[in-house]
Amino acid sequence: MTECGSKAVLIVTAALEGTATNVARRRVELTCRLPQGHAGEHRDSEENESWLAAPGEVPMILRHEDEA
Repeated sequence: MTECGSKAVLIVTAALEGTATNVARRRVELTCRLPQGHAGEHRDSEENESWLAAPGEVPMILRHEDEA
């Protein structure tokens, strides 16, 4: 089985304590592991993220995570 291989970039942000500012905590390169030619959204199961993108596009996805 050949994988789709579509790419995206995930930026995980967090609030900076005492301000109204969010900062990037980490950057992750996502890869769709679904079969090539699949229907619907691309998916990276390791990061539990999905996205839509035309062939050749590399979208940026922002995910905010509050520190627990």
